[in-house]
Amino acid sequence: MTLEAAPAEVRKEIRRQRRFPSTLGLAIVAASVAALLAAAPAAAFDSKGHNVIEALAYRTLVEGRDGQPPRPDVLRDLLNDGALEPPTCFGAPSPRSRLCVDADHENPLLLWPQPRTDRPDAFFRRQFSDPGQCFHYMAMLADAQSDPFPGTGIPRALATRAVVRCNDLLDNLLRQVVVDGGPGVRKSGNGLYEMMHAVADSFSRAHTERDGSGDVDYLRVWKPIEKLVKLPTERSKGIPPAVFHVWDDHRDKTYVTEGEPGRCEKRADQPYDVPYECLSAEGDRARRALAELIVLVRDLRLAQQGATPGTDTHPERADVWQAYRTKWFTAVHLCSGAECDERQQADVEPGRYSLLGPFLRTNPTAHYSELGVEGNVLKFSEAFNPFVYSVVASAAWRRYRDGSDSGVFGLGIGLTLPVGFKTAIGFTPAAVRMVAGGTHSGPEFVSRLLRFDVRIGDDLFVTVDGPVEVNWLEPRAEWSIAAGVTWALRSFRMAGGPIVEQHSERADRHDDGWTPPAAPYGRLEGRATTLRLLTTFTVDGTPDTAVEGQKYGLAALGAELAWDRDAWGGKFEWVPAASLTVGTRATSGDSAYLTGALGASVRWYFARPLGLSFTPVRIEGGPKVRGNSEADASPGVHGGAGSQYYLQAGSRLGLALNTGIFDLVVEGPTLAWTSTPYAGKEIFSVRLGIQLN
Repeated sequence: MTLEAAPAEVRKEIRRQRRFPSTLGLAIVAASVAALLAAAPAAAFDSKGHNVIEALAYRTLVEGRDGQPPRPDVLRDLLNDGALEPPTCFGAPSPRSRLCVDADHENPLLLWPQPRTDRPDAFFRRQFSDPGQCFHYMAMLADAQSDPFPGTGIPRALATRAVVRCNDLLDNLLRQVVVDGGPGVRKSGNGLYEMMHAVADSFSRAHTERDGSGDVDYLRVWKPIEKLVKLPTERSKGIPPAVFHVWDDHRDKTYVTEGEPGRCEKRADQPYDVPYECLSAEGDRARRALAELIVLVRDLRLAQQGATPGTDTHPERADVWQAYRTKWFTAVHLCSGAECDERQQADVEPGRYSLLGPFLRTNPTAHYSELGVEGNVLKFSEAFNPFVYSVVASAAWRRYRDGSDSGVFGLGIGLTLPVGFKTAIGFTPAAVRMVAGGTHSGPEFVSRLLRFDVRIGDDLFVTVDGPVEVNWLEPRAEWSIAAGVTWALRSFRMAGGPIVEQHSERADRHDDGWTPPAAPYGRLEGRATTLRLLTTFTVDGTPDTAVEGQKYGLAALGAELAWDRDAWGGKFEWVPAASLTVGTRATSGDSAYLTGALGASVRWYFARPLGLSFTPVRIEGGPKVRGNSEADASPGVHGGAGSQYYLQAGSRLGLALNTGIFDLVVEGPTLAWTSTPYAGKEIFSVRLGIQLN
């Protein structure tokens, strides 16, 4: 879903072909993948790099470096103020939890601030907007279309207007953090983390070209914006390739030097574990700039708090801030006239992340129509860059051509790529639907191609979904098209500019004696628990005794506990999990059983977000609830006619896909602990989990 204002050129809707092939939709998938590759988001010093530089800046202040003594009080004051997110055990209430009582010796990183400067990369609404570019210290496409400097080919506005604009954003963020301050600013997306992010980005040559003395020569432009706008060829050729930040720019990863093979880059997953010596020259300059910025912000904030209430100390005019800007952000090319009056544009904040509305779907291949309601919660994941993904839930009434009716409940994941001011294109790679009632009951596992969203009002969107749906349980490609409207459940407001947004929230955790212990600088010890809501089904082959139209297998709901992350949300490579589900299993004829299933599994994420799943123990059992008059001879069924029950123990092996909030596991047939392990005719099983905590 498009969430923000975009460059003027992008605001023209991108016209696309509406004709589709009659194949399984491979051409549509290829087009979507091409859009994906064309539009990875701007994230100089990639997200890991931002956290590494931030962690080393914190260590610089606590340990002392660059000729400066240790100054943990600087971080302590900003933590007490709420500008930085407090560590897990910072100002913990009494009595302290066992986790925090033992943290000094057993888990010292719980007393260090969690690096969060990667967070602005997840503000996807800014990736495709003019106001969002300076949050990554980058220029707008219009800047690249200005007249070049004589003899250089570099568009003048990249070196003048763009630099003035982005420095103005730094002024605005400084005012917000110093004049208003507190956790409300931190959570608003216009706080100290965003400021540190922009400062660090300015040292990446993927975003900013600096001369030999470190002064700012010119800013670069995000290449995917040029691709999405589709500039006329003659205008596009006038922009030199050197001024673009391409989608997979190798300069994003130059914050560390390799040294010994893998010594530095492989440690970047644990930011506090990276030695100072691993930083490249530009990474080290970014570290020093952040450390100085943190000290400067603390001092200006204390001056603001010490002033008469209601006084604006105008921190952006302070001598220390002007000296900082001169040191790190002096422009090689001086602005002239109107160029010097350039200002950061207003930003759309906080965006639209939850949507709800009705839809109407028709599927001529499967001979049904649906009327229902669908809700979307939009999320960001590094694993899906540049797509925004959404958790999609739906409920619908379905009418078949034969006159039968069913209720349909769905849960799935959608991928969406914003392509302008009010347009987005996407698809649904995986959705589980449970059809209940009538003669067509059973699970469905589908993928849908494509989806178009167009904003027609401040709170209103029109959606067209289709025309191809792949039903993996048949398997077959079906014609399916839906249309609907959705309303944004959260309205947007304009932020930025010279006026400080006021936030009433103040920090509720204080620790005037905080000094973090010397840490081993590895990863956090211990595992946190993730609770997921599960929708699961197992598809069986047709039994010897079958009823026409009946789908055989298991459909169930339940919960899963997985020990897959640390206290900061960091993911582990090896993950144990346990699940409990309750559902209905149809075996043969009219026979069906109400069963509960308990499973224990372990997953190995060898190439996150993809991994292997192994369930060594799975036990399922329960009483018969339908077809009591018939004797069921299916594998796993026990007892005589009238008192039969289902009980099976076995193991499973499959593939897992985990993106954080969304978890998908596809497993092969159960290996039953009997002399005929595959007699149950299972084809495969699917588990779709949504994180609840």
